[in-house]
Amino acid sequence: MLNDLPRLPPMGAVIERDGPIVRTHYGTHGEVTHDPLPDGDLAALVARQVEAFARRNEPVVWPVYGDTRLAEALLAAGFTAEPERALLSCPIGTDTTPLPGVGHDWAGHRRVAELAAETGPHRRPYAEFLADAAHLDRSSEVVLDGDRAAWLEELGDCMVVGGITDPGFAATVAGHDWGRPGARFLLAEASGALRDALEAAGMRVRTTVTRYHLPSSGEPARTRPVRRLFSEPEHDEIWDRFSEKFGFRPDTRSFPGITEPPGSATWHVGDLEDAQLDALYDIVHKGLRESVEPGEELYWLDWHHAGYRFDPARVDGTGPRWPGAVFPDGDYCLYLTADLRLGTFGHPWEATVCVFGELLTRTGPELTAALGKPVRRSEP
Repeated sequence: MLNDLPRLPPMGAVIERDGPIVRTHYGTHGEVTHDPLPDGDLAALVARQVEAFARRNEPVVWPVYGDTRLAEALLAAGFTAEPERALLSCPIGTDTTPLPGVGHDWAGHRRVAELAAETGPHRRPYAEFLADAAHLDRSSEVVLDGDRAAWLEELGDCMVVGGITDPGFAATVAGHDWGRPGARFLLAEASGALRDALEAAGMRVRTTVTRYHLPSSGEPARTRPVRRLFSEPEHDEIWDRFSEKFGFRPDTRSFPGITEPPGSATWHVGDLEDAQLDALYDIVHKGLRESVEPGEELYWLDWHHAGYRFDPARVDGTGPRWPGAVFPDGDYCLYLTADLRLGTFGHPWEATVCVFGELLTRTGPELTAALGKPVRRSEP
């Protein structure tokens, strides 16, 4: 149950399988889950995983559920162990009384994060839970009741508790009907007072879990390659600055949708052939990578939908896929630097893409060769 592959990779992560092993590469760290392991050479299996994470310079977290043979192999490979915790389970509860969910209330998420930082350890640190974009996923739950909080995610036939910040909230979590027909069990990890409270609420210990850690050889990245934005204040702030600077005026009939800046060109993309569409993406992505400073991040924004902040040097290749789209398929979409100095603006109703700033300097001739002459230019 705990080793089911997620329906979608966590945001900004790459999932790889090596036989029974599932590696999740977050860019900041890596985590291992696995199916039942073979009776063969565990040392070689562990060594392969260590090498895979070392190639990405990721520290490793490896949870072990009551398997002393694997624990010995990890210790021999240089891993260190957290204190042991209990893995508890019970059937999903029957209480349908509504609980105060957080939803898209970013202030609520900040409060849960504060409570999480003051407690723990938790199975899924709340910062990681948010980075996975679980707060926007229908398979997750975040509950905030005064100064008590809990967060859970659906995995296979289980609702898995990521964390509970107050043992006094354990009975509520254990007894609740989480309203998911496929989820038949509740799983939680706990020690100390929280374990006692969960057992008192009817959960039973099934085994133990110990998390083993191996540091990376170098300084790991501090942020994931891709982060999702929607309800965060940052998302609204970048949209507000763009709208003000470019005079954004959405309309299905009046074009263009912005005051196209000096040093921009606009191409019609409504009837591109597949080869031209591929060229558009390749040229723009390459140009964006070359136009930003090392470590500088980009935004991809999609009007009335979730956007992304990402490092263009860490996507594609062995990283997560490049977020977003250049082609305006359904709504206004943009690639932007934080200072708005360069990027693209895709207009779905006019079926155009405007390219501006240094990005145009780098890509203009190639785009013209691939797409034909621009329909408009705004000279610098």
